[in-house]
Amino acid sequence: MERDALIIVCKGCGVSNRIKSYSEDRLPVCAKCRHPLIDKDENEAHARYTQKLKDFYNLPDINNLK
Repeated sequence: MERDALIIVCKGCGVSNRIKSYSEDRLPVCAKCRHPLIDKDENEAHARYTQKLKDFYNLPDINNLK
């Protein structure tokens, strides 16, 4: 499954930044001015969502259990 990139506009300089992925321990920053693109709370929420999504996809397929 190929993941699409997110486009996040920097609040500091207005440049559009393509973000393919990011993790809870590293905040994405603007490529031009290095301003954080999201705050820590948004980053933590995204990390929890991503982990729950991974957990969901790792559930066993009950149709194939015999």
